[in-house]
Amino acid sequence: MNMNRIIFSSLVTCLVGAVIGIAVAEINQDDRDPNTHSHYAAIGAIMGLAVGAGQQALRDLKQQEE
Repeated sequence: MNMNRIIFSSLVTCLVGAVIGIAVAEINQDDRDPNTHSHYAAIGAIMGLAVGAGQQALRDLKQQEE
């Protein structure tokens, strides 16, 4: 497996997840917590990191199999 590709993919999806988290916090104006944006951004970033690393690892494993 190519670790550089896995790290790059996980960081890119981490950034995308953080942006989506901030967008969800903007849409959800009912929450009065002042740290809402950072909470949603952190959750989105962590999920994006995990999804990106897993997806690229599966792609690399499939490529090695072939």
